[in-house]
Amino acid sequence: MKIHKVQKSPIKSSAADLVADRFRQIHLDFHTSEHIPDVGSEFDAEVFASRLADAKVNWVTLFAKCHHGLSYYPTKVGTVHPSLKFDLLGEQIEACRRKGIVTPAYISVRVDENNAKVHPEWIGRMKDNKFWKWGDALTAGWFNHCMNNTEYVDQLIAQAEEVIKWYDVEGIFYDMCYNPDPGCYCPRCYDSMTKLGLDFTSDADHKKFEYTMTRDYTRKITKAVRGIKKNATIFFNGRMRPGICDELDVFSHLEIEALPTGGWGYAFFPIHARYARTIGMPVQGMTGRFHKSWADFGGLKTEDQFLYETGSILAANCVMNVGDQCHPRGILDKGAYQMIGKAFSHVEKCEPWCAKAEHVAEVAVVMLPATAEESKSSALGGPKAISQSQDGAGRMLLELKQQFDLVYPAQDLSKYKVLVLPDNGYVSPEFAKRLSAYIKKGVAVIASHKAGLEDGKFAVSELPAKFAKDNEYKPSYLKLGAKLGKGLPESEFVFYEDSALVDPVKGAESFGNLCTSYFNRKFDRFCSHNQTPFDKVLKNPVVVVKGNVAYAAPAIFMAYREHAFPVYKTIFKFILEKLLAEPLVKAVAPSAMEISLNKQNNPKRVIAHLVNFQPQRRHTNVEWIEELYPVSNIALDVKTGFVPGAVYLAPDRKEIPFEMSGDYCRVTVPEVKAHQMVVFEK
Repeated sequence: MKIHKVQKSPIKSSAADLVADRFRQIHLDFHTSEHIPDVGSEFDAEVFASRLADAKVNWVTLFAKCHHGLSYYPTKVGTVHPSLKFDLLGEQIEACRRKGIVTPAYISVRVDENNAKVHPEWIGRMKDNKFWKWGDALTAGWFNHCMNNTEYVDQLIAQAEEVIKWYDVEGIFYDMCYNPDPGCYCPRCYDSMTKLGLDFTSDADHKKFEYTMTRDYTRKITKAVRGIKKNATIFFNGRMRPGICDELDVFSHLEIEALPTGGWGYAFFPIHARYARTIGMPVQGMTGRFHKSWADFGGLKTEDQFLYETGSILAANCVMNVGDQCHPRGILDKGAYQMIGKAFSHVEKCEPWCAKAEHVAEVAVVMLPATAEESKSSALGGPKAISQSQDGAGRMLLELKQQFDLVYPAQDLSKYKVLVLPDNGYVSPEFAKRLSAYIKKGVAVIASHKAGLEDGKFAVSELPAKFAKDNEYKPSYLKLGAKLGKGLPESEFVFYEDSALVDPVKGAESFGNLCTSYFNRKFDRFCSHNQTPFDKVLKNPVVVVKGNVAYAAPAIFMAYREHAFPVYKTIFKFILEKLLAEPLVKAVAPSAMEISLNKQNNPKRVIAHLVNFQPQRRHTNVEWIEELYPVSNIALDVKTGFVPGAVYLAPDRKEIPFEMSGDYCRVTVPEVKAHQMVVFEK
């Protein structure tokens, strides 16, 4: 097999600019078993590239090495797929380059089935001393390598050198770079941990070592790649989480893999995008073309589903990537690219209002670390993952049409009008001082349950409540009263999760009361099918407000995420309306509709993205969108910061009437089916 000669990449821009400029990306999986006998047998370079180009694709990630550990070019350091007869990667790259499509290469890292067979000593070991594998011995699933292995890391570097030098690919996508939980228990890791003075029996020390080892191999690989191609795009998949802020030296951009029907769900991407976009790198949102998850051959999303996902990604100020898998014979599914093409045609039309845009936010959900120790483990003082409570706060804010980010405690938070501290987490003395300064300058703070509670006292001294004790009743009940429960039936609403008993400080205003049940449900003491009924009203409030600081005693954010009881969102909405009476967006629209603001400076514009979410849930395992029905005549008020010269619908540029009402520009949006941009242009 000969190396297929290709022209040099014409791309001279920085890696970050390349990602930010390419809104229509494909991630083309090609995990192909050695038992497949006819790899590439029907590949036609012109048909392949034309199918991509016709679907408006301008970026496709092509496979150098897959999870099976097999390569699709004449590698000298890896193993070529046994049934491949020609340089498939080289011909794909050349054909795409003729169409102006950039082609980063894919290399699987922890998962390499071929190497697992050739080098079983490279496989990671779990705590029970079994090989680290997805599934048991008789289940189809990948073996996972231990990365504390110089020989294997050197092989990964050598493969990257091959594809960059031979084909001048625009970058490398490294997959499966996650860490085992808690870590690897192979003899190499024992020796290395012992040398570092770490305790091999400690889960915490295993996690520390895995992180150290990951930083070591990703830095080595990045140094080698950038040594050959300075402007190469580089991404290590599996690292995308809040803790990524400490690893940015090995990334050119960020990618959020989130196939909504493939296990992530439809809420995953919009929440995670709202922390990724604060980091200062281009962000790519990756969905998939499949009905379910990866390699769901024959499974295909509907047109409306694609268009909804398009809107959600663009609304978050990200570029779009669609995951696909090429048939082993080298054929792209025609129907898949018909659907992708319809979505990407919409993206292409929207790009003038998305390119070089900045997101707009005035509310920040602060990702507090769980403990003081965790706060010291990150440069920005935050956790390694989004907690249930932080996620729940994000879901509420999306539904309430608030413009928000998820942020780390150490970031500059002065630009936000409201800071939310959801349910629990550690507030360091340094952060408490900064919060006090923000509060004095007029920034509102909303805390709930045990956020910042240490030794029975709240670290944020301005909170208008004093902690008394935990509420022993779980579930408990909420008697909201006329103000907090405005618009709701008069009832004692159940609260399924933990709550705190607090006393208001002098001068604070209290709303609602916590209530007990007769007793907590136990095996030897229970009543009826579920929780025991309401019993007594306590003097302790549900919500306390003083000035620009508010506190909610129940863990409302985690409870909303887990139970979706609208009453909990009503409580948060009440607090927000008291502390942020004039938000950036006011709308009369379904709660499932997302409304997000971005802005551009040249020309000066505010762009409101309206995204209509109408999922179907007729099966226990799949949530999907079969068809969308338009929502009509949406009343939308946006604080633009200027009097527009024109307001129009994009991408059609159809002008609509508007009027100014105080600081708000008021319009009626005629219709939103999947995704509609409303542009307020000076």
